Amino acid sequence: MKQKGIKPEEEKRIKDYVREKVRFNDIAHGWDHVECVVNIAKRIGSKEGANMRVLIPAAYFHDIVPRKIVAEHHEHSKASAQEAKRFLEKIGFSKRETELIIRTILTASYEAHEKGVEPELLEAKVLRDADFLDAMGARGIARVFAFAGAYGCPKGLGKLEWDLRNPPKLKMNLNGPDPSAIYHFASKLLWLKDLIFTREGKKLAKERHEFMIKFLERYKKEMEGVL
Repeated sequence: MKQKGIKPEEEKRIKDYVREKVRFNDIAHGWDHVECVVNIAKRIGSKEGANMRVLIPAAYFHDIVPRKIVAEHHEHSKASAQEAKRFLEKIGFSKRETELIIRTILTASYEAHEKGVEPELLEAKVLRDADFLDAMGARGIARVFAFAGAYGCPKGLGKLEWDLRNPPKLKMNLNGPDPSAIYHFASKLLWLKDLIFTREGKKLAKERHEFMIKFLERYKKEMEGVL
């Protein structure tokens, strides 16, 4: 059966609604993050044959609820999925479509992965790839420091005291900021390349990972006064 795509007018309504809502998010999870995830999801989804009527709304809504207004940071995906359900049903998405969108959002987050929940739907795999890719490379670097500034890291920017090519897997704080911005690279960002599902995503992840390594090498040298 041929999949229905998303109509331009539907996407515009979703886009306008989400852009207004995420004004209250921290800047690491603001409109530019949503826009990047949507763009990457479209790129990967078109190559993988994903159902765009499920994927695109899920990409727009995946981070709509700010982490600061939920009791636990990892609960924001559940709140974002419910926000998507309310709005999408109101503009004419079917119950089945909204169910798939909710499943996509709930299983695509890093918090879900940490709890042992992995995406089964193709659309969820594509969304997770897109979201993880925006946590890598130049934008990933910018976002980790933006998040650290928004939530406060006890040890500030942090020191780099481990082997970049063989980093330790540090424990990530799922309910707030890590001890330092640099710590977050070893607790999450440097491991994302191994969690990408799609061929296109893996290609993008490889380059973005190497960019982060080069940045951290430079950061370490500047911290030590070598440069």
